Amino acid sequence: MKLSVVVPAFNESRRILPSLERIFSYLEAQPYDYEVLVVDDGSTDATAAVVRERFGQRAMLRVLSYTPNRGKGYAVRFGVLQARGDWVLLTDADLSTPIEELPKLTAALEQGFDLAIGSRALPGSEVRKRQNLLRERAGKLFNWWVRLVVGLPFHDTQCGFKLFQRERLAPVWEQLSVERFAFDVELLAVALALGRKVAEVPVIWMNVPDSTVSLWRGVEAYLEVWRIRKHVRELRELSIQVSKANSPPMLK
Repeated sequence: MKLSVVVPAFNESRRILPSLERIFSYLEAQPYDYEVLVVDDGSTDATAAVVRERFGQRAMLRVLSYTPNRGKGYAVRFGVLQARGDWVLLTDADLSTPIEELPKLTAALEQGFDLAIGSRALPGSEVRKRQNLLRERAGKLFNWWVRLVVGLPFHDTQCGFKLFQRERLAPVWEQLSVERFAFDVELLAVALALGRKVAEVPVIWMNVPDSTVSLWRGVEAYLEVWRIRKHVRELRELSIQVSKANSPPMLK
């Protein structure tokens, strides 16, 4: 088994190196092969340069860069489509969920789930350092909005720690188009619409200062949720039509 780790990064030169040190240290002790893909999302600082300088000699590292900045959703999809592992882990550059939480997600995939998402909002979740009150309430409001508009059953769609079976989710990634904050919602909604099994798993999480996610991007995501609702309805209708077309004719 081979694991691909996709790390989207935008202006993360100050904090990505300790995160990568921890990721490499953890993965080197595991019994499977791995690769780490750092996706430099049009950074205006030295993110790609510092990563290459510190870890460029590692054959299991790939640094993918492009300009201009497109957004986290675009960066994640860009990395996922170039991943070669059987399983793919998405994790934030600040490592707000420790890499050591990975076994909680792998256990879900081993039980037959196609996608496992880390959650900060379940019994058993451990938030060791909270966000400020404004961001925390904004997150809860956004999750309420997602449940209302899209109907997702999850308590936390936005935790950046997610693991999936690459081949099983390949058709899902082909249907995604959201480039920024709401891409997690689209990923989960399309996965369910296409019949994939998703597990929400409690994990450790801690807020890391200097978040690169602006409050404006959070507001923008509310509008994206409406488009996701329409997209998912179209996928479900198409799935029903295909199912009917493939059904054997009824005997008279």
